[in-house]
Amino acid sequence: MPDQDYAIVVGISRYKDREKYPPLDGPLNDVERVVTWLRDLEGVGITDPNRIIRLRTPDELLGEPPTGGWPDGTGWHPTRNHFSDAFDRITLDGNGEFIRRDARLYLYLSGHGFSQSTDQVPSAALYGADNYGKKVSNLAGTLYAQAAKNAKLFKEVVLIMDCCRDAETNVAYSPPDLNKVENDGSENVQMMAIYAAPKRGKAQERELVEPDGTKVVGLLTTGWLRALREAPCDVIGRVPGQLLKQYISNNWQKWYPNQTPPMPRFIVPETGDIYFASGKALLDQPFVIGAGASEDIQYRLTSTTLNAVGMVSGQIILWQDQYSSWESVVPLATMEDGSKTFTLRLCAEEHRLSNGMNGQGTPFTPGGADAVNC
Repeated sequence: MPDQDYAIVVGISRYKDREKYPPLDGPLNDVERVVTWLRDLEGVGITDPNRIIRLRTPDELLGEPPTGGWPDGTGWHPTRNHFSDAFDRITLDGNGEFIRRDARLYLYLSGHGFSQSTDQVPSAALYGADNYGKKVSNLAGTLYAQAAKNAKLFKEVVLIMDCCRDAETNVAYSPPDLNKVENDGSENVQMMAIYAAPKRGKAQERELVEPDGTKVVGLLTTGWLRALREAPCDVIGRVPGQLLKQYISNNWQKWYPNQTPPMPRFIVPETGDIYFASGKALLDQPFVIGAGASEDIQYRLTSTTLNAVGMVSGQIILWQDQYSSWESVVPLATMEDGSKTFTLRLCAEEHRLSNGMNGQGTPFTPGGADAVNC
């Protein structure tokens, strides 16, 4: 449930080694957009600010360095230790024992990044803001996400890394401080990872017109948030992760036609899926199934983006989409007269509902006060 979810959101725009890691303008804008999404009651809905840990470049480091450079003792944040401490606060209790939550963990990292040249599976890390010369530590987002999965610390893990994946041959990932235990139930943890570029690829930031104004933003983060606003959703207002992957891949070149950046890399669950709240404007629409209606009746709901079939089974109606292969379980409430009601969240466009007995079905537009008869 969203009120139990946690998030660590990282944006590094300035580094101690300015020549090796040039200034970036997008990460801090992206951090604010991601935090807004996480807090949005119609989106993720993490209302407790203590459940969103924000690690970002301090404002005092955003200007030009003073003559002679930054003085010794300047606080270069965030570092590997800041990230590790934040992760430990979420996952360990006062005795250093694991806290396991029936919830979702979001890890979002934006800045200069890399992948190890020897990686056999997609992985990435951000360079720490305090890196300088031969001092190289990092915020290994993939290792932390995998640690949360292996120890079954959360029910679901979502990792988004809006950074380059330059191939490093001499830099190892900085591992979490956790015991490398693997819980017997770890295979049941759903994990989705999204990388801004393929291995050896470059992430990009550009000045774009966004709903809240023109600003420099990361292209992966922009595409992710845009897909949540535009992609088709199921009948209860959720967008499956598999569908988001497909939608971003299908629209990437259209969104960025000039010097199209490399396609992001998605790692989705091998079985099942992870669902996200749609950013579309949706309306609640009640429906009623008459008393005595047979459970053998198949209902079909169609619109420009839906082609879903519903089947009643006891006190639920299971909806399955013919386009996107999602499934949604919707509870039924039984009224005094024996009829059953349920509510769907749908876009404000014309829909049709048929039951195999009424031809093309009854047209309706969601949002009306009256229930639609099935």
